[in-house]
Amino acid sequence: MNKRSSVFIIPIVVAVFSLVFVFLGIFNVWFGEAREGVMLYCEHARDGWIKQPSNTFSNLGFIAIGIFIGRLSFKNKFSFKNKMTTTLFYPTFFASVVVFLGPGSMAMHATNAYWGGFIDLMSMFLISSFILTYGLVRWFRMSNTAFAVIYFVSIVICGWVYLSPWNIIDFPIKITEIIFGVQILIGTVLELCNRYIRGNKINAFKGYLSLFTFCLAFFIWIISRTQESWFCNPNSLIQGHAIWHLLNALATYFLFLYYASEGSGLRT
Repeated sequence: MNKRSSVFIIPIVVAVFSLVFVFLGIFNVWFGEAREGVMLYCEHARDGWIKQPSNTFSNLGFIAIGIFIGRLSFKNKFSFKNKMTTTLFYPTFFASVVVFLGPGSMAMHATNAYWGGFIDLMSMFLISSFILTYGLVRWFRMSNTAFAVIYFVSIVICGWVYLSPWNIIDFPIKITEIIFGVQILIGTVLELCNRYIRGNKINAFKGYLSLFTFCLAFFIWIISRTQESWFCNPNSLIQGHAIWHLLNALATYFLFLYYASEGSGLRT
């Protein structure tokens, strides 16, 4: 077997095992009891196991994109030399994180239970911590070990904040959501520094495309977050939050293309 096939196989394994775990958790009420009524992120809680079908199954976009990223990495037709194209660790890890965003979010939207919310937020921190840490490692030219340590510490801190009493306070959003946004912001600043201060050769257009897609998704998230939001119809299968999921999945794909273009000679 081609050694590089692991970048394609591992995200598929992550998808299968995480989906099995999440749906077993839903059916066996591992994540806690579901709350009824109009849930957070607009969609009304339906009867049955899956409370928010639109917000739940739109997360299949993350799984599809993550596996597709793994396939692109396996084929490795990129001619550019960087951490995302010359190593197995970074593309495998990134693709697996993108895949896990799907089941992680499903755990919350299918149940509206406490531990489902924990898994959802942690899946979000997995990607925001990657963006932050990958930017730091390339700016300071640190080792893979440094990446692992910083990433692990970031995840532990984020998990601790979620479980702490502070997280019950809204501003009007929770502290964990603020941390997620701050990590994305710092990661974006680091990318700008890598490109415009250090002068890294990279296709910046793909980075801007990823950022634009994420900002559009965030705007839709804001205007459809609660029952009081103007883009909220609790009984509709067309949900703003589902669109947020699909656009964010697309943003991760553009982000991968941006990372993989480093060293391309394009300084757009």
